[in-house]
Amino acid sequence: MSRVTVVGAGFAALTAVRKLRAADPKIGIDLVAPKPEFVYYPGTIWIPTGLREPRDLVVRLDRFFQRMNVSYHPAAATGLREGGRVLETDHGDVANDGLIIASGGRFIRKLPGIENSFLPCGGVEVTAQIRDRLQQMQGGTLAFGFAGNPNEPSAMRGGPVFEFLFGIDSWLRKQGRREKFKLVFFTPA
Repeated sequence: MSRVTVVGAGFAALTAVRKLRAADPKIGIDLVAPKPEFVYYPGTIWIPTGLREPRDLVVRLDRFFQRMNVSYHPAAATGLREGGRVLETDHGDVANDGLIIASGGRFIRKLPGIENSFLPCGGVEVTAQIRDRLQQMQGGTLAFGFAGNPNEPSAMRGGPVFEFLFGIDSWLRKQGRREKFKLVFFTPA
């Protein structure tokens, strides 16, 4: 195997790059991701309360790519051909001898009314919008919920919602504003 393509720029993708490079210093590694950056998603729970800024959770990968001798392709994967030996992207094809798909999850937005919500796992931009909205509010109801995948009921990730809920509750208490807000938790699961 002389060339491997890695799709994604998160924990799994970067770990794959490190392991590939350690196993074979000469192997060609292509990495395909929309942006040359790693986002530390677990830290997004701290953005709504101001404990972190979005810039604190985004790491540029240019130096990592250079150190690991990775060819970066700014693109989104859109399909496969030839048994996976060709990765189709929105900026052209990337041929490979091996393929690692480590692009992370995608969120289903099918629940009625979900278009009127913020999905915290949507990244730093979304959690910054939550922060901005929350800071503008003088009081009201904040609803926190999560749902599973209807096609795979065991695929449920509710932890971050609870972290947001309890973090915002603590933050409002510290500000002396908790009594002005009603916090509601819901799940159709």
